[in-house]
Amino acid sequence: MNWSNIEKCILVLVLAILIHILWIMWKVYIIMTPSLWQWVNIALIKSQLSINLFSIACLLLLTFVSIKNYNKKWVNHWFSYLIVTTFILILVLDGYLVGIYSPATVFTSVCVTGVGLILFNQKIVYLNLFISISSFSSLIYFTTQNSIPYAPIFSQKLLNSFVYHNDFWVYSMVYFIIPILVAGLLFFELLLFQWRYRESLFEKISQIDPLTELYNRRFFNNKVSELQQNQQSYIIILLDLDHFKTINDSHGHHVGDAALIHIAKTLSQSVRKTDIVARYGGEEFILLLPQITVNQAFEIAEKCRKIIENQPLKLNDDKKIYITASFGIGISTSDLSIDQAIYFADQALYHAKQSGRNQVQLFDGTTFQQFHPKISS
Repeated sequence: MNWSNIEKCILVLVLAILIHILWIMWKVYIIMTPSLWQWVNIALIKSQLSINLFSIACLLLLTFVSIKNYNKKWVNHWFSYLIVTTFILILVLDGYLVGIYSPATVFTSVCVTGVGLILFNQKIVYLNLFISISSFSSLIYFTTQNSIPYAPIFSQKLLNSFVYHNDFWVYSMVYFIIPILVAGLLFFELLLFQWRYRESLFEKISQIDPLTELYNRRFFNNKVSELQQNQQSYIIILLDLDHFKTINDSHGHHVGDAALIHIAKTLSQSVRKTDIVARYGGEEFILLLPQITVNQAFEIAEKCRKIIENQPLKLNDDKKIYITASFGIGISTSDLSIDQAIYFADQALYHAKQSGRNQVQLFDGTTFQQFHPKISS
């Protein structure tokens, strides 16, 4: 589906060549098997064999022209109409030869219409749909008026009998249907694979911050909602890089972006596997810690703070930029909304900033508390 029109046209040309090869194999087998001549118009088959070979040569020429003029706009535009129309006329002729009402013709028409609607734009598809319907309608009319024979490639002896009881006719229909069926299944499987891939990609894009490759705020809020619906406890940690504007002003925004990526990796490697790390906006990051105690949350926040402080960002010129961050922990309960839980963390972060930065503060709705590491005796 990501292919250009000319790439799709080349695919159509290849399919048309394969169809002619199938016809040639079928006709050669019949010519080499005299016992089957009673069921076919052998003179027509022999003449059609030459037409098939000539058609393959023309299709190969079109393929060569398409590849040679691959990047030209007029080829991409006009060849779409020419090649698709040529392919449809080939199928109409084949359908007439084996019988307009035959299973092979009906099955092929349905498959080709479905594939065409997916591959090409509506103008090309509906133009050729009009051509095919008009052609088949005309053939139906003229055959009912006995102006032209029905399924001329088969003999009258076969057509006057119960064709469904004739092994040769049944096997011929199967021979024409199987390749179309296999090609159609493969094609639609590829489309489904591509569709599933796109869906997963779009889902990932909607959840991931493009710069840091962390989760975004939307995904974070959804995860908090899931925890609240399941009545699971959680703690939110909000952190902000100290004096981040100075990094942008002194070194440029590209270094600022590198700093954000550096912090994102640091945080991802410092939390538990069950924790969610997301970019909250600008130089702010937010952590969701489910099923955790206050002391454990304090320790994780302090661990992240120390690693950020002690692992500077290394630049290409061997310079190092030391970064610090302030952390705010918000205690949440099952009856708190997402906004209230984040508000607590934001208040704790603001208090950490006001208290000198590069520290961890907690707010439970009434009081603030700063992290103090335990001193072992």
